[in-house]
Amino acid sequence: MANIEYEGLKISGTKWLIIFPLIGTIIGGLWGFFELYKRYEDMEQTISQYKAPDLSGFDKRLDVMNTSISSLKELVADAQETARDIRTDIKGDVNDVLDQISAIDKRSRADGLEVRQTMRDAEKEIRELIITTDTRWSDKLTKVDTQIEALETKIDKKITKALENPLAAMSKTR
Repeated sequence: MANIEYEGLKISGTKWLIIFPLIGTIIGGLWGFFELYKRYEDMEQTISQYKAPDLSGFDKRLDVMNTSISSLKELVADAQETARDIRTDIKGDVNDVLDQISAIDKRSRADGLEVRQTMRDAEKEIRELIITTDTRWSDKLTKVDTQIEALETKIDKKITKALENPLAAMSKTR
């Protein structure tokens, strides 16, 4: 590498590779420090010129909003109370309807039992009536059969008597 000599001072190429970046770093650091200082002064000037904004309008608006919110809270509380009353009324109405339905159901069951019992009794009476009618018809038929048999017997006797009559035989021969 090249050597540089200045007033008796010799600097080799490798030393230059260290010195140049070191000088650049020092110069960059000084420049950064001055920029930071300038920004600090600008910020200090801005802060010293700052005036607090007038927030009285916001305070008035907040008061109006708080008043509105209070009114809304009252309305909501009234609405909640009304909703509770309505819910209570509806629960009462529903319970009344359920009680009525239960009473109707009980009456319906009792009526159903009564109707079923009446139907059983009617069926029993009809069966008994059928049995009685059947027995009466059987008795009458038996009586008629007996009368028919007696009549047949009587007729058979008369026919036999008429056939055995000696006078009847004579009239045949003539």
